Amino acid sequence: MNPDVLRRALGLASFFTLGVAFIASGCGPSSENRYYCDDTGCFSCDGYGCTTVTAAAPVACSGQAGCPSGTVCTEGGCLKNCVTSNDCERGTICKNSFCTAPTGTPPGDTKECTSKADCTGGKICVESTCQACGGASGPCPCSTNAECASDQVCSNGQCVNPCQNDSGCGAGSQCKSGFCQVKPPSTTCTNDNQCSGDTPKCLAGKCQKPCSDDATCGEGNYCNQGACAPDTRPKTICTTQDKSACKETQSCVDGFCKYPCQKDNDCQIIDARIGSCGVDKVCRAPAEAKPQCTSQQDCPSGQSCVDNSCK
Repeated sequence: MNPDVLRRALGLASFFTLGVAFIASGCGPSSENRYYCDDTGCFSCDGYGCTTVTAAAPVACSGQAGCPSGTVCTEGGCLKNCVTSNDCERGTICKNSFCTAPTGTPPGDTKECTSKADCTGGKICVESTCQACGGASGPCPCSTNAECASDQVCSNGQCVNPCQNDSGCGAGSQCKSGFCQVKPPSTTCTNDNQCSGDTPKCLAGKCQKPCSDDATCGEGNYCNQGACAPDTRPKTICTTQDKSACKETQSCVDGFCKYPCQKDNDCQIIDARIGSCGVDKVCRAPAEAKPQCTSQQDCPSGQSCVDNSCK
């Protein structure tokens, strides 16, 4: 056979063979444009081949305030929520309810904040969530002055107001060691026999009104072991029926989200402030995990159980 004729024949055969391969893969000359994603990435195909579709890298974030509208701050950056991959831009798929690259790592946990700078309205960052503190909620926890309000400093793990004398502090507080601190109750009694009239109960060294429930004590107070006392307890945020305020790794215990544990080390790797595993197998502050008392009966005569300590 003529060599030129043979070469043309072989070339035509190669073309048809290649064409069959294109058609088999969905990208033959007669195919329409097609977009798809698999474990190796996202691709756009036409009659001549396929090209990789790559989405822009997510915006890095330390908290929700740093993300564009319509996205959520995660450990993987600012990502869009999704139900199916149809909700996502090209180059991404719906993975763990977030639009992310097929070959990328899972988005990880969402984080509202990393530091106080990510929060607004006087809130601080506690366990990646902006939380209110101060006033009836108690002092803001802190490790540095930067985590406190501009007029406060961090002392012994709490944000406090510096002062020179008592006049620089609010009602019920006193200036001690340069900081405003809550005044201890006046020591007017050591037992109920020293009290009378409307305040016949001795609680923490002070004669108080008797009570059987919180309602009898009035706003701002609660019934503490039969006597009315100022209610400085943190407000409950969850119930065993509604744990929506808690993380998936937390349980609702006595109205608060707690981390379950088996030993102290389980708690210390979460937060040193709750670094003790209590008898109820949840992470607690040392005073809660190993309390001096839990009721009046645990204390000597003349003392009351206040904040897990006999006073």
